[in-house]
Amino acid sequence: MEGKAWSTRVDVDRADSTRRKELLVAARAVFERLGYGATTVNDITREAGVSRATFYVYFASKQEVFAVLAEEVRDAFVAAQAIADIPEEDVEQVFRTTIGAYLDVVLEHLALITLLDHQSLADPELHALWSGIQARAVDRMARYLSRVEDAGVVALDLAARPESVALMSGGQTESFAALVKDGTLSRDDAVEEMLALVMRAIGLR
Repeated sequence: MEGKAWSTRVDVDRADSTRRKELLVAARAVFERLGYGATTVNDITREAGVSRATFYVYFASKQEVFAVLAEEVRDAFVAAQAIADIPEEDVEQVFRTTIGAYLDVVLEHLALITLLDHQSLADPELHALWSGIQARAVDRMARYLSRVEDAGVVALDLAARPESVALMSGGQTESFAALVKDGTLSRDDAVEEMLALVMRAIGLR
């Protein structure tokens, strides 16, 4: 029992340690600079200024450290769903807040998300994680649209199913984030343009 408790404590210490966080920061920088395929454990340890032995105290492989970074993106999207207390019937403000929160997450993680899009095609576990992140966001928005439609707040066109509108809303975020990154649009203008598209799709503009 004592041995098990010690092992658990070591696992917790490793998960919370400053060194582990430094390795994650270094790994992200290298992945974004070199891409997933070209990155090696040596590249990560060189970036972090630690030995390979230190790396393996915290991670079993570059695949594992990349998966942890993917989970951090997942957690950021989950946090973005926790919008402020806005009346559900205030559809425009609900969408403006949600779109802005999701855009902010994508802007912060755009390079890593691009890698996730690519790498998930070849890695079944990453694909399950990444598709789960996307499906959760779509499902949440579709359920919200169904509720406000049932309440008579919006009247969707027969061709505009809640799921279709949710997919459209989520799918445009990366494209608009790229425009913000390259200076074509401001963050706030991007939010308003995406909002306008969604509001038209649900018949409110």
